[in-house]
Amino acid sequence: MHSEAVGLLEMMVVMTALYMQGQSYIEPSIKAVSLQSVFLSALFVALYLESGDVGLLFLSAITLAMRGAVVPYMMLRQVRPSGRTLRETESSQRIASLIVVGAMVVMAGYALFTLILLPAVSAPSASVAFVLLLLSFLLIITRHNTLVQMSGYLEEENAVLLFGALIAPGLPLLMEVAVALDIFGVVLVGVIISAEREAFRTLEPEDLEQLSG
Repeated sequence: MHSEAVGLLEMMVVMTALYMQGQSYIEPSIKAVSLQSVFLSALFVALYLESGDVGLLFLSAITLAMRGAVVPYMMLRQVRPSGRTLRETESSQRIASLIVVGAMVVMAGYALFTLILLPAVSAPSASVAFVLLLLSFLLIITRHNTLVQMSGYLEEENAVLLFGALIAPGLPLLMEVAVALDIFGVVLVGVIISAEREAFRTLEPEDLEQLSG
């Protein structure tokens, strides 16, 4: 029963990542990474029920609080004051291709993990973390909006912590303390940038460069 729950939660984590690849609106992307963190928190609980590692419960609580609530809330505050439905101007024209590329990354990621990493890693489920990491890289690279890129960084952290929880239980909790400080730093920078761009009614770096140039 626990194994079925783990498999279902892993699938939901990957599905939220694919949803973000096909989303051009800013607010749904932020909510998606928040939901992904909630699924990941539940996954850590399911892993605890299988292994009995109490550290996974602490990791679950921190994941739920930080990336499931606090950080997304701070990001959403930068979107909602504008009173408009914000979207990326560039990615909205290539959503279909981004979804196809995302699906290809998932298939290629599972294949690469099976052929190269699986012999060295004793946890087959770590393939989910590997695929999630690749999708986070794709999101960061293909998007130009600051808040969407920050969502990609949150997804990247989710992938790293899941990988650590599967291959080295106990290590992710130590990583979380250090990474949490980095996330708060990224959010602080994002708040400053968003405040500056609000005067120009835009969150697109290219538009800001054109106005300042």
